[in-house]
Amino acid sequence: MKAVETNMQAPQVDGYRILSHLGEGGTSHVWLAERDGDRHNVVLKVLKTTPAEDIDRFQSFRQENAYIVESRHSSVVEILGNGFAGDYPYLAMEYFARGSLRDAVQTALSPRQALAVLAQLAGALVQIHVHGLVHRDLKPENVLVRDDGSMAIADFGMAARLDALRADARKQKVSGSPHYIAPELILGEPASALTDIYSLGIVYFQMLTGKKPFTAATMRELAQLHLSAPIPRLDASLADYQSLLDGMLAKNPQERFQSAEDLLDAVDAVWTMLAVRVAQMR
Repeated sequence: MKAVETNMQAPQVDGYRILSHLGEGGTSHVWLAERDGDRHNVVLKVLKTTPAEDIDRFQSFRQENAYIVESRHSSVVEILGNGFAGDYPYLAMEYFARGSLRDAVQTALSPRQALAVLAQLAGALVQIHVHGLVHRDLKPENVLVRDDGSMAIADFGMAARLDALRADARKQKVSGSPHYIAPELILGEPASALTDIYSLGIVYFQMLTGKKPFTAATMRELAQLHLSAPIPRLDASLADYQSLLDGMLAKNPQERFQSAEDLLDAVDAVWTMLAVRVAQMR
């Protein structure tokens, strides 16, 4: 995560010293800070509005914190604290100096690297889904890289409870990033664990190839590709991993892996096949 230029005044947050402004989203500013006592670098996500100004936005901010805490897993970003910077709520989260997976997928990862990352992220989805949540915005920008190379899913701003999504299916708006959105969401169906698996399939294709499987000039055309374009076929050199893509990117949710646990089992099967092949070559 690199600092960005800003003319805005840094917030005063008890227990932290602001180092730089990392960026902003629609609802929050993000700051790099040093924690008092141990001088550990953390990220402070500070809401742009106070609870008095926008109670709904504040409740969503608190909800994001709760979802991350519930989904505690080595491959989910860690919440280190929360509070108020003056009247503005903040979350303190672990800092990822190496940025996100977005930079890494500009060029393809090695097949074994991609498979290892897939296993990490599928493991995180197991934990997220066990708690009755769906992330709804899985993409390389929301997968952060630690110094040791391990990955963590971040940004639960669009996460939701599965039971609430089913109950309010008619009221839902299409959610997610256009290149990673599952076909059923385009058709107005509620999100589920299977929509996260589809998004992860798009990310996995990028890890293997360095490109997105579906691109188009307009959002309408891109949506149509998600709905009807064939599952992309990997080059012969990557054929060992096609079955994983087929199980994640099926248009019909019922033809995908039916859980993140099923996906992990499939990843294990591919690892075993590769290990046996290597052993036979010795």
